[in-house]
This record gives sequence, C-alpha cells and structure tokens, in this order.
Amino acid sequence: MIREPLIAYVFRWLAILFILGLMGMLYWSSLLVEQDLKKVKFDLAEMNQQLKAIQLAPKDWGLANHEHKHKRKSLIDPSLPNLMTQDDFYTKKLPQLIGENFIPHGTKRASNIGKPENLHPFAGWGFVQEWIGECSVAVGRYHVGKYEAVAPYMALKVEERYPEDSTVPEYWIHLRDDVFWQPLEQRWFQNNVVLDHHFLQKHPVTAHDFRFFYLACMNPFISDNLAVSMRTHFNDLEEFRVVDDYTFVLRWKIYPTKDDTGEVQWRSKYFTKKLMFSLRPLASFVYQYLPNGHKIIEEDAQGTAYQYNSIWAQYFANHWAKHIIPSCGAWLFDGISDKAICFRRNPEHFEPLEVLFEKYEVQFKESTENAWQEFKSGGLDYLLIRPDNVLELETFLDSAMYQVQSNKNLAIKTLDYVDRSYSYIGWNQKNPLFSHKKVRQALTYAIDRKRIIKNDLRGRGIETNGTFSPFSPSYDRSIEPLPYDVEMAKKLLEEEGWYDSDGDGILRKEIGGQKIPFEFTLIYFSKISYVKSIVDSLVTSLKEIGVRCNPRGVDVADLSAIFDEKNFDAYLLAWSLADPPEDPRALWHSSFAKEKGSSNAIGFVNKEIDRIIDALDFEYDPEKRLQLYHEFDRILYDEMPYTFLYVPKLVLAYREYLQNVFIPAERQDLIPGANMAEPNPNLFWTKRSS
Repeated sequence: MIREPLIAYVFRWLAILFILGLMGMLYWSSLLVEQDLKKVKFDLAEMNQQLKAIQLAPKDWGLANHEHKHKRKSLIDPSLPNLMTQDDFYTKKLPQLIGENFIPHGTKRASNIGKPENLHPFAGWGFVQEWIGECSVAVGRYHVGKYEAVAPYMALKVEERYPEDSTVPEYWIHLRDDVFWQPLEQRWFQNNVVLDHHFLQKHPVTAHDFRFFYLACMNPFISDNLAVSMRTHFNDLEEFRVVDDYTFVLRWKIYPTKDDTGEVQWRSKYFTKKLMFSLRPLASFVYQYLPNGHKIIEEDAQGTAYQYNSIWAQYFANHWAKHIIPSCGAWLFDGISDKAICFRRNPEHFEPLEVLFEKYEVQFKESTENAWQEFKSGGLDYLLIRPDNVLELETFLDSAMYQVQSNKNLAIKTLDYVDRSYSYIGWNQKNPLFSHKKVRQALTYAIDRKRIIKNDLRGRGIETNGTFSPFSPSYDRSIEPLPYDVEMAKKLLEEEGWYDSDGDGILRKEIGGQKIPFEFTLIYFSKISYVKSIVDSLVTSLKEIGVRCNPRGVDVADLSAIFDEKNFDAYLLAWSLADPPEDPRALWHSSFAKEKGSSNAIGFVNKEIDRIIDALDFEYDPEKRLQLYHEFDRILYDEMPYTFLYVPKLVLAYREYLQNVFIPAERQDLIPGANMAEPNPNLFWTKRSS
C-alpha cells in the first residue's frame, strides 16, 4: 500500500535479458505436447473463473471488508476504536460509476521497457514491487485518492491497547481469515524445478506470513535494497508477537522527548504507524522450502532462525521461486515470458471491484520507441508519452492511419500531469573530485537546466531544488534553483584550486601530491533515447568550464550492481518519491552512507541533516514538522550532494474505450478531500467486449 523509497526506478524501465537455447527436435516435440496439455488445463481453469465471475450478482459489489464475518472466535475488542477508517469508494462511489450490471472483463494492456532480471520479493526496482503489491495484501491501504487516510484491508481492525501496569501501547492487528495464497503452477518453471504437491494447493495467509516478512527484512545477511530500507525502521520494533493465526501484536520502542515546556514525554517514532499499515506478508509456504517440499532449514521454536540464519539468507537471495510472484491479492501472477508478464483477476478476492479487468498484461519493450509503435498500432490500451514521443503523438493524431482508428472507436485521449519523481545527478562523496560543496555547486551552475527542459524534454518538465515533490508542503518554495551561470561556476572552481595549468582546456589540481585532471565518468541508463540527449548536453556544458565528462550508458544489470556497490564517479538517475509524510532517512542519513545496497549510494554525510531526520522521528506537530522539512531543504540546497535537474511532466495517452481515467485531486465532486495528483490505473475499466 505505502511505498518507501526504493532504488531509482529509472523512469520505471528495466533492461532486457534474452535467454535462448538450442533444443533438439525430440525435445521440442515432447515440450509442445506438454505445453498443449498445460494449455488445456489452463483454459479449463480460466473458463471456470469466468463462470464464477458471471455468477456474481450486482448486489455483491456492495460487500466490503468491514462486513466480513470471522469464521472463528474473534479477539477484537469492540470497546476500542479502529485506527483505520472506512473508505466508501469501492462500496458506494465506484458502483455508481460502472453501473449495476458491470462484470470485470477484458485485458488491460500496458508496457514496460525491458524485462526484469527477477521478481524477487525484495527486488529494489520500483515497479517490480508494484507488481508484487498488486498480487499481495497489506495491513491497510490508503483511501482512494488520499494520502495518510488509511482504510482496512487485510486487517479488519487495528487497536491500540495498554497492557496492565504499562504505559507502553501495543498494537493489535486483527486479520481477515478468508485470504489464501493461490497454488503455484508447474508451467511457470523450467524443467529442472519440479514442484512438490505442497505448492500445488492453496494456503491461508496468516499472521505467521507477516512475521516472516519482518524476520526476513531483519536478517543481516540479506542486502537487497528493500530489506536494507525497511530494516532501519524495524529496528524500533521491540516485539512482534503472534497471538493466533489471524492476530498479531506489535510493540514499538518508546523514547523520552521534551515538549515546549521541557516536560518529558515518552513516544514512539512518527513513522511507526505508517510502517505498520504497510506491512505485508511473505509466502512462508514458498520461501521456507526447497521445491521438493523439504524445509531449507529447521526453524527453532520461536521461528527467529529466519532473522539470523546465513544459510537460509543465501538460499533466499537465489531462491528457486524468484522468477514468479506467489499471489494472494486482487491480481494473481499468471506467468512471465520474454515478451510479457501476465496476471489474472482473483475471483476469490474479498473486494470484488478492486480489479475491473479479467486479465492484465505488461508487455516488455526494448525501448520507448518500440512501446510507442505498439500503442500506435493499437496493441496497448495506454502509454506514458515521454518527451521523445510527444511530437510523434501530435503528428500521428493528424495522420490518415489515426483517422481510420478513430472511426473504429479507437480514438486517443490524453491526460497531462506532473510525475511524483525527479531526475538528478548524484556525485559520489568518496571521489575527491566531488568532496567539496563549492565544486558541486559549480557543476550545478554550469548546467543549463532550462535549456534541457526546453530542448531535450520539449518543455515537459519543471525545475526543482530539492528531494521533495514541488507540490508537497514539505518542499520549500522560497528557494530558487541555482541559475545557469558559467562565470560563477568557473569562479567557484578556481576558489577550490582548479586551474587550466597547461592550456589544454581541462582543469587540474594537485591532490595527494599528484596533479590530476578534472575528469570523471557519468553512468546513465542507455535504453532511453532522450536521456542520451540530456547526457550529451551535460558533456557540452561541463566542457565549457574545463571539466571532462565521459558518458557511459549501461543496462539495468550493470546499473544495479554499480549502484549497490557504490562503484561510480557520478550517475544520472531518477527517484520515485515517497508518499507523504516523507521520511528522508533512507536517502540521506549518514548511517546508510557505507552500507551496501542502501539508497544513500553517494555516501552523503552531514550532521545537521542527521539531526533533522532524527527530530522528524519524534515531531508530531504539523507546523514544526514543516519547519524541519524546510530547514532540511535549505541544507541540501547549500550542500548540493545532487544536482537536481527536473521533475517530469507526463502525458498519459489512452484509447477512448478506457474508462475512469482521472486525477483524484481534480475530482473533489467524486472524492472530497482527494490530494493525489496522478491517475490510478487500478481504477480503469474498459467498454470493449473483449
């Protein structure tokens, strides 16, 4: 539900890994027979699901999670309030939009640049986590269109309780008992993985699966980006106690803090509830086992072995199921190939209108141009139009080919919005070239960001000065981005001892007894055409001040390794922004500066930034939090650990048969109080019959 900062999603694009092999004719013959049998089995299962969907009467759409009846004795205390509040969108608003006789149907067709290397549950790439989230459940979820308002989801209720003779609260999470991990399918695996019957049947999602996720995150031998990011927050969890299969208790550390009068108050950190509501399960029936059904390790009585055992961590990092997604959510994983990843609607999901399609297909494309051509031909329902395709879109809309499509009810509509991300250059603080802030400031002065936005982005971007969204209250609007000023850049570099001492146009400085040139390598993702154009602009700009920038385009596998190992001079990437209230710890706290796989890849260390992040942990007053965020922004602006380039403006192009495409914040009539400014593809549905 709630996303934490992950590794840069690089505009949500991954590289392509093609796996080809030469097979003998005998093997191909037997394989085709096997595939035909599997297809028959799958088609029968699919028909059965469609029959179930047809049997759903319109009155079923009103069933919501708060009406769920436990099939067991509940431990819910009716005298205590629920820390989550009911969201009526799915029970009242959405049924009005779709009509009485609606049945989810059709295939939602989207695209992704490149095929992900794997689907590991702790994969650091943003939209792999999006897919996992769509196939899973969390304790709670945001109200549709609203940040910080949390509704019941897998948990029916979350209670704050105080044990006898204690001032430390416990949080009791009461789970639904009607959610199941769906069976794995043998067809998803290569022939060297033969599944035991254990994996071919449903398993209930229980409190033990949620605790398993926590234990895995806390295992110090797991260095995946998601685990590293979550671990720092889970360090404040003193107890994770499973009461029964559908009830667990969390108790967070409390710390002494002083209020304005100097009186000491004991409180937990501000972000603990956000983390609690976002907690999701990890499929213990899969990730604790070998494919033959045997346990990887024999867990101890408390099951804490998964928190400490290095052998299990090693198996988990390269688990036999890392190319699939065990599913219990509204969408079910339905296989991945070199061409696409597929999902199908879960007919047993407790929120019947959460998915409005029968199937969901994400096609893997080699480049943005390939994705554009697929959309143009009608093979995709919607596409985020990047700057390099804006002019092509305008030209296509005037073409004869498009007029034919438009006459066949395939007209294209567009929706403009500002993305919750920013592009930046990260300067490795370990590199002596970038260790002084005046140098980083000079490099920023030397880059004409307005020209990049105008020429390379075709105007599809806005300048930014910090790590928060320009539309978040945390962003300090009083700070102006540094202007393009070549002379100021040269002056600052000269003050730091950089001179063109031999007249070859390259600045040099004596460092460690040696005179070295100001020359570095800039890493960037090579699969995006307009990013290459931006890099060329950067190279030209920096050459003008005597700095030699050597661009190096890499694919996602190399980029991931370089980022995790912090083995670079500088890189050009993008961050997808976290939902409010923002927690900048993972990106900027010095405790992550040297940790492998951390989001603080540039190794940034600043005591004042640490102080503010630590203060945000315990500041509950909204105005004081705002002051801290703005102070944070000003320090980053002065230190310039990143050169913040731009926030992209996106165009969502979609075919007219796609319905319910809107920005929540602009539909106060539909969702009063909505503050999310991006369209939500999970709310789309189609008028097409197939």
